[in-house]
Amino acid sequence: MLTLLLLAILFIALFCVYFYFANKRFVGRYNASIPISANHAYQQLSHLESWPAWLPWLIYDQEASIHYSEHSHNRSMEQSLTWQGQLIKHGHLTIHPTRPDTTYFHTTLNAPAFYPCDIYFNIDFAKQEKSSTITIQLTGKLPILKRWRAKHYQLKASKDAELAILYLCDLLTKASARYSQYYNAPSFHYLARTQLNNIDAVTRPFDVGSQPMSQKMEQGFHDLFTQLGPENPPAGPCFALYKKADIIHHYFTGRLGIPVQNIVPCQLCPEKITFSGDYLHLRYVGSYQKLSLAWHVLYNYMRLNRLHVHSRRCGIEIFEVGPTQAENSQDFVTLVYLPIR
Repeated sequence: MLTLLLLAILFIALFCVYFYFANKRFVGRYNASIPISANHAYQQLSHLESWPAWLPWLIYDQEASIHYSEHSHNRSMEQSLTWQGQLIKHGHLTIHPTRPDTTYFHTTLNAPAFYPCDIYFNIDFAKQEKSSTITIQLTGKLPILKRWRAKHYQLKASKDAELAILYLCDLLTKASARYSQYYNAPSFHYLARTQLNNIDAVTRPFDVGSQPMSQKMEQGFHDLFTQLGPENPPAGPCFALYKKADIIHHYFTGRLGIPVQNIVPCQLCPEKITFSGDYLHLRYVGSYQKLSLAWHVLYNYMRLNRLHVHSRRCGIEIFEVGPTQAENSQDFVTLVYLPIR
């Protein structure tokens, strides 16, 4: 009996420590500059009909139904946008009134398919000399039992803010003929579940910590091509296998590879790369600097479809169109594969 009492006291003490010290709030923020005045950008968003084109939570369900409404609150009008979809379920966003002289949107987001709490979703347009700066911030307060995942939701909110900024800048600049080519948002095409064929390839390990990922990969592929020599052209697009990917601490390990066939003797020995099981497949069009957003989107598709990642198999990037095929980095094409069980 005494043992049970001591265990109960210990459990209560641990819960109190968790409740007191666990981070209950998370914030995701991102900003960008566009060559459009803050007032003009603000006016373009003054009606909710333009918002579905750039809200990041709606890209996962193109068939979702969307409804708009207005209602009076404290002698002011509030606008609301409501959606209902098979994957994204029910959600709504409400624009709250602000002072007439501001270029600022204060909104409340309720999206249970993505966050376990209401989110303050704020958009600020700051005036610059010849442009304006857009800042998007998401702030949430986690329920008690979700606070241990505060870092996860902080990263999630940061990626959602970044994705929203990219879509919003694309929308605002394309509405102006003068700046229609100034900004291009990346695109994501979900290609559902698939399996991959085994390939013969030469590989080398990579380990990315403090240095930029693109720099490490560029050097790794350069070394592979140098060792292969001109007599051994690649038999397909280059790829990366991720054994570990820790975005929060910017730490990645895995192998870089180049497919080969009928290889002429050189410094490298080909190996058989076996891809077992099923993968979720996403086609990403955009620069390598934003490639982490493709993984963010694909993980969301996985979770919305109630699937689970296979932690013992590698995530894969296949660089279908890269610098040697396209001059503009916005036209790069990367196939992203997430192993599932």
